[in-house]
Amino acid sequence: MSDLGPYPVDPNSPASHTHAPDSGTNSPQEHDWIATLSDSIEAWLFALCSSRIKALMALLLFALVCFLPGFNSIPPVDRDEARFAQASKQMMESGDYIDIRFQDSTRYKKPVGIYWLQVLSAKATGMNEEAPIWVYRLPSLAGAILSVGLTFLIGLRMSSVRVGFLAGIGMAAAILLGVEARLAKTDAMLLATILAVQWLIWELYDRKEGLTKGQGILLWCAFSLSVLIKGPIILIVSGATIVLLSILERSIAWLKGTGWKYGVPLFLVLTLPWFIIIGIHTDWAFYFDAVGTDMLGKVATGKESHGAPPGTYLGASIGTFWPTSVFFILSIVWIWKERKSKAVLFALCWILPSWILFELVPTKLPHYVLPLMPAMAILTAHALQARATSWNSLWGKILALLVPIAAILLGLGAPIGLAVIEGIINPAAMGLGLVATGLALLAYAIFKRGRVMASFVLTCLVAPVLYLSLHGTVFPEFRSVWISNQMVEAVERVKPCESVEVASAGYSEPSLVFLMGTDTVMTTAARTADFLLEAGCRVAIVEKSEEKRFLERIAKKEGAVENIHQFTGYKLNGGDWQSFGLYRLKMQ
Repeated sequence: MSDLGPYPVDPNSPASHTHAPDSGTNSPQEHDWIATLSDSIEAWLFALCSSRIKALMALLLFALVCFLPGFNSIPPVDRDEARFAQASKQMMESGDYIDIRFQDSTRYKKPVGIYWLQVLSAKATGMNEEAPIWVYRLPSLAGAILSVGLTFLIGLRMSSVRVGFLAGIGMAAAILLGVEARLAKTDAMLLATILAVQWLIWELYDRKEGLTKGQGILLWCAFSLSVLIKGPIILIVSGATIVLLSILERSIAWLKGTGWKYGVPLFLVLTLPWFIIIGIHTDWAFYFDAVGTDMLGKVATGKESHGAPPGTYLGASIGTFWPTSVFFILSIVWIWKERKSKAVLFALCWILPSWILFELVPTKLPHYVLPLMPAMAILTAHALQARATSWNSLWGKILALLVPIAAILLGLGAPIGLAVIEGIINPAAMGLGLVATGLALLAYAIFKRGRVMASFVLTCLVAPVLYLSLHGTVFPEFRSVWISNQMVEAVERVKPCESVEVASAGYSEPSLVFLMGTDTVMTTAARTADFLLEAGCRVAIVEKSEEKRFLERIAKKEGAVENIHQFTGYKLNGGDWQSFGLYRLKMQ
């Protein structure tokens, strides 16, 4: 367990806490009801954390409430989610569970692990290749819930049930993990595997007695699954943690209990077969693309328009790790003072080397630092439990304003944006936004009274209200950004026969392939015209900039086509409005 010192006050008696009243102009009556509410929140927290099982069950339920809104109603998101889901779908269509393809192109960026998990989800539901997008998201949801539970476990093992619970709700409430829980891609499940390894590294470092046989098997299985999901990424996070701890310890003797004698063979058995088979199957092209083009390309330059300077993550994480980021920043003074304690030192070795590396790599994506956020949440929980004295500073109260400001911008700004852009008035979203804003303002009032632990808990409770509004009601109604959905609905209305073939010119987002079918043709205006004029039940989708070339080609072929539908949409990847026309042969 951690060697952090004792609490400055009795942690089991909220009534025994003495909190000096704020020196502002607030009335005693206002202070009294805020103090009473704070006492009630802390009493509930202490009662809940009196049992590990109760705390864990409440935490997992809270995570589900945060993650489920919008899970099955948000359409496929371009581009990565749709690519992952489509590649998994094609595995089932082709019966080839080794190769990874998007239509006729290879997709050699990541290993096969997440695709197998998505296929397993589709088959487990009985929907197979007909499964909707939410089925492919199930591994991400499972990974996010596991990550919250493992954050709790690590905090518990480092310190106490309360630290684990506070860290867990901080992760469940974080914006970035909530986004990843709703996307059919690698990062939520990758986080779960990394956290399993980090937990067992802590056990090795804390006890220095070696792992049990069961723990050792779990360590190497988690490591194997992580490599199958995203290759060497776990070596950056867990490897850097081990290296820095060993340097500080001036010894690697604490690592002798990893169970490597049976663990390394287990790792090779679990991972090598696919890596060998895919190499032979692709004439080793997988490694040229995955390592040479994708991984090393991201290290050398900013890939896919995601380049950004060092320091980007420091700023971005205030938003992506909200609301926990606010309290983490306010914990930094306490963390520095306690940097020599075992738990704080371990968390810093977990965060700092990987964070520095990610800042130096030119390609910047928000989810790169996701594996470091649980350590930040655990440090924040430690500071909350220790009742750090730095919370009450003026700059702390100013920084804490980010809680209500974000709630107002997200909770009220999103439904207003929906009304302006789509002309849709959503009373439920506006009502939920008002509730979230009220709770955030109340959390800030509690914070100003110095009741920071109660403020943190109430702030985290703002998150599921916001996410129910944003993910559950607002985002699915932003029809303008779900262009592929508009296309599929339009084709269904105007298709000349039941089994229709579709070609698209000027729009090639992978979500259209996932929704319309693997045989959807993405090509030029001229070839789209030729496609339409060939025999068959066909529809062409033509973006406005391609329309002139398309019509010229039709005229040369002396074809008779009709424009049967026009619509516009906002393309998120590129950030511009586009207009589209649907064409078919004139009906005789």
